[in-house]
Amino acid sequence: MRKYLLLLLMSTLFMAPVAYAHTMDKSTLFTDVPETASNIQDIMVLHSIGLLGYNGKDMALNPTDNLSRKDFAGWVGGFFGLAGSTVDELAQAAQKEDYVSSLEGDLTYKEINTALFHHKLELANPDATMTKEEYIAFLTENLTFDMGGHTLIQMGGFAEGPTGTIEDVVTGDETGIIIGGKTYMLSGHPRIFADSTDAKNWVGQQLERSIFTTAGDHHHGHDGGQEESHGDHAEGHGDSHEHEAAASNEATLQYVQISSAQVAKEDAKEVQSSNATPKEQQTTAADDTTSNSNTVWMIAILVVLAAIFAFVFVKRKK
Repeated sequence: MRKYLLLLLMSTLFMAPVAYAHTMDKSTLFTDVPETASNIQDIMVLHSIGLLGYNGKDMALNPTDNLSRKDFAGWVGGFFGLAGSTVDELAQAAQKEDYVSSLEGDLTYKEINTALFHHKLELANPDATMTKEEYIAFLTENLTFDMGGHTLIQMGGFAEGPTGTIEDVVTGDETGIIIGGKTYMLSGHPRIFADSTDAKNWVGQQLERSIFTTAGDHHHGHDGGQEESHGDHAEGHGDSHEHEAAASNEATLQYVQISSAQVAKEDAKEVQSSNATPKEQQTTAADDTTSNSNTVWMIAILVVLAAIFAFVFVKRKK
């Protein structure tokens, strides 16, 4: 009996999914944010471009806490590729660049409008502070707001990436996905919203959204049209732990949002059902009923077999 249990344990180890190095998925992003959170995709998008990060102490988000100027300054420093390798250094660099006037107290909507939107947003209550949840919702709503030829996501050196059915993947030291015959490589620290971090499981699934790190410049400055180019930073926007000064001329995917196979299958089924004739719909319903019936019978048979084996095992033991 022990021999069989050992073999079963070893087989589960070999079947464990491969998790590629340096990736972060919906279950590992923040210790206090479950992967079932209603805004988990918004959180992952902002985290992937660097406008949401850690506090330098732990990996908790504390979403209902007010957003401090210091935390915001640290994230902005990483987003714009300022000099610094810790939250404190990035926050000080952001203050020096006048993205915040102080590192004390809580952030207001007016200060976000100044730091990130060139004063172009119309605010209902500019002097109000906000929780981190409210900050996430506010930035998500205005992420693609046109500020006279560029958006916030473009200011950080990012762009919306490809979508569509994943035809194949590249695995090994680097990971890539193939859509429409074209290969798109993932960055060194991608954020992955998917049921599995094993790229081999993505084949046939739908890439619903992706975000490129571009070879373009970060656009600094928050006084009207004054913008200063600060070089090519392909990565290092995610948080203070990942800030990198190294440049790259190749665009890579920093965020990928992949639907599960079940969701994609159900979507296709809904389309087929809407286009089906009444006779075809009846046939499909009958097939589904038969399939469900077969499943019930299979489960019943397995339960009976398990009971028989248990009975024989107990009898032999006696």
